Amino acid sequence: MAEPPVTADNVAEIEQTLVGVTLFSHLNQRQRARLARFATTRSYEQGSTIVRQGDTSMSLYVILSGSVRVNRESEGGGGAVEVEQLGAGGAFGEMGLIEDLPRAATVVAEQPTTCALLAKWDFQNELRDDPEIALSLLPVLTGRIRELDSLLAQAQTRPQGER
Repeated sequence: MAEPPVTADNVAEIEQTLVGVTLFSHLNQRQRARLARFATTRSYEQGSTIVRQGDTSMSLYVILSGSVRVNRESEGGGGAVEVEQLGAGGAFGEMGLIEDLPRAATVVAEQPTTCALLAKWDFQNELRDDPEIALSLLPVLTGRIRELDSLLAQAQTRPQGER
């Protein structure tokens, strides 16, 4: 599929979509605009694998149109488990902007899908230029930790047979 050209309209669309991405929810308009200018767009046909579990993580993907299915291989080799489905405004790969670990899941286009990609090196350069971005990420990241703590606590308090 041909890549859509990046235009001022695309940048505006990407910037507007970033408003709904949880990781960027605390950024101001200027910060989102700067990140949007670094983004590129890619289109994927239905059934295409966008990222594969275990691959190197180099970009955040923000879905501009279409939808994807996120699958994770079970640890025991028992096959893939669907983790979630995401549509326009959804994002995946955000942890790859921060850490150097392999992709945690495989993402497949459920229908023709266009994504904006923000490369790790562009994001990290912006963090160096504007440390306020990093401070804006902290509430989101600590919120995730609290949510996971809560889920873990719930799982530990359930009787053995309910897990």
